[in-house]
Amino acid sequence: MKNLFKSVKWFSLVLILSLFTILVGCSDKQPAKLKLGMLPIADNLPFWVAEQKGYFKAEGLEVELIDFPSALERDSAFGAGQIDGAIGDLLAVAAMNNAGTKVKAVAVGQGIEPGENRFAVLAAPNSGITSAEQLKNQPIAMSLNSINEYITDQLLLSQGLKAEEIKKTAIPKLPVRMEALMKGTVKAATLPDPMATLAEMGGAHLIADNTKETVAPTVVIVRQETLDGNLEGMQKLMKVYAKAVSDIQEDPGQYNDILVQKAKVPQELLADNTQKLKFHYSQPELPATEDIDKVVQWMLDHDLLKDKLSYEQMVDGRVLEK
Repeated sequence: MKNLFKSVKWFSLVLILSLFTILVGCSDKQPAKLKLGMLPIADNLPFWVAEQKGYFKAEGLEVELIDFPSALERDSAFGAGQIDGAIGDLLAVAAMNNAGTKVKAVAVGQGIEPGENRFAVLAAPNSGITSAEQLKNQPIAMSLNSINEYITDQLLLSQGLKAEEIKKTAIPKLPVRMEALMKGTVKAATLPDPMATLAEMGGAHLIADNTKETVAPTVVIVRQETLDGNLEGMQKLMKVYAKAVSDIQEDPGQYNDILVQKAKVPQELLADNTQKLKFHYSQPELPATEDIDKVVQWMLDHDLLKDKLSYEQMVDGRVLEK
């Protein structure tokens, strides 16, 4: 009987020590580490809001937001494994996969509702051009082999122009492109907001934009290695993103200071009572099959892909699973 009592006592002690070890291990568990590449664009506002409000830490995440001046440098960082995710476009997803960097789109950023990520084809102030018909065979300044060119094609084709009537000239740097448009060095250019709105305020003529029909959404891009190795972390990240979107939807103007500081949006476009530029954000959802197919086919037609990519090769639906 005494030996049985000692055995029970010993077993109880071992059990208590085991439970203590498990509890200590749980409390010492490190937050999932994620590195996000950030361009100075308004699409990233939900991530900046989440950082400001401490939502990452509250969800048990350690997130580092790393600034990049250009999409080229951001995509190079993807290839080097220096970042886990970023907001970009479907052309970037396809191009990186084509080059051997395995990434997937896990959610739409802006572009769920028309006009969320506005691009506009504009004519120079003194060009005399006020319609798409007048742009036939007129060189339009843009960044070639990019979302800029893709959107230009879609907008002008929808206005009745034929593919062979859309002429293009390469001016990849946005400030240089806008200056060329406003000075009349080029008769037309494609610009994203806020530059498109600034150009209109300066006298440029709006020919077409995507405020009535979504043409090309931005997407949250994630490395395949991260999705396979830290899916839970990515699911938590998008939960935080959605929470920040809800905050923005409740009071969009509250975050104008972040747009000015981080996205370089001119203060005068966001001024109270005279707000000329409004940014809208929707809850994340998966990209539409139609959007994927259109982008992939356009890239194939422009010899930017070796092989056709399927929806499954471009999108991972696990992150948004409930």
